[in-house]
Amino acid sequence: MSTSIIVSMRSTYSCIKYLRCSFFSTQIEQPASKVTGKVVNVAIIGAPNSGKSTLINKIMERKICAASNKVHTTTKLARAICYERDTQIIFLDTPGVVSDKEQKKYKLPLSMLGACEKSLRCANVVGVVHDVSNKWMRDSIHQDVINMLNSVEKIPSFLILNKVDQLKSKKQLLATIRNVTNGVIAGRPMPKSDRSQAFKNKLQRGYSHFSDVFLVSALTGDGVGAIKEYLISNAKVANLPYSPDYWTDQTPEALIEETVRAKFLDFLPQEIPYNLKTCIEYYDELEADEKVVCSVVVECPSERIARLINGAGGGRLQQIKSYTRNDLMDLFKKTVDLDLQLKVKNKTIDDIQNEKKLYRQK
Repeated sequence: MSTSIIVSMRSTYSCIKYLRCSFFSTQIEQPASKVTGKVVNVAIIGAPNSGKSTLINKIMERKICAASNKVHTTTKLARAICYERDTQIIFLDTPGVVSDKEQKKYKLPLSMLGACEKSLRCANVVGVVHDVSNKWMRDSIHQDVINMLNSVEKIPSFLILNKVDQLKSKKQLLATIRNVTNGVIAGRPMPKSDRSQAFKNKLQRGYSHFSDVFLVSALTGDGVGAIKEYLISNAKVANLPYSPDYWTDQTPEALIEETVRAKFLDFLPQEIPYNLKTCIEYYDELEADEKVVCSVVVECPSERIARLINGAGGGRLQQIKSYTRNDLMDLFKKTVDLDLQLKVKNKTIDDIQNEKKLYRQK
């Protein structure tokens, strides 16, 4: 494909994207006809990097929610919609609990502040994901999470202890359950729990109103099926808010940008990826070929960062591109043709390298 054709396609796409942003929201258009079934809205909350997005992706069997090994991968409230046995489970994937300090440090969108509280207002059930592999935090739930649960105490909630496969001692797991539930599950004290006055008076590190506790490994899928069955059992008869064919309320462009961002978080050290900006330049879905074609530009703050990301001979960028393409194929369930470019003030990485070569020749 010639350069002039690519430029023309990108220019046309920019116009279409402007019109879409002007007249449409990221919410998918609601179907005209209503289908009756069962519906449950589930808010998934928890501390950053506890595995919320990974859990939803495993239940959905599709990588809808961007996930990485760094905190604050999810930057916006997104819905993942699972339809099974006449039941629509609407997951509200929320950013981890974010403080003002973290918002400034990682240059996160202001919308992340209070995003969890917004999701709770839409929920029929609340799922709390807790990372038991973190030895420093496993025996207590984040205080902000407890505060949010206390504010919606009347909404049923359940606890998801994630990454249990990384715990070697089952005895430790039992102690963790006692600590994060305050020794109470579904209104009943756990066996051999200390319910003395001394226990009640000391600072409690958990939440006492969980209706159930699930032990899972979101990464491998162990225990995830039980959560789906639990949610189906909690669904209520209602008109389905989405068509049974829909699986997210996000646009394809937004999904692609978030997937690219997550992969840069995985591959780059420290706070470098938080200073990058991803922008999709072109997107098309070729129905006849079962293919998605897209072009994404990643804006870097400096030429030094761009060269670092590109790696020797462009090797690191190609590796990121390969992993991103795999995730997008898992997301769309189609072949994906991805073009990924680095830019610094309208200069591509190729322009920067060519300028460097010319400078050396002089």
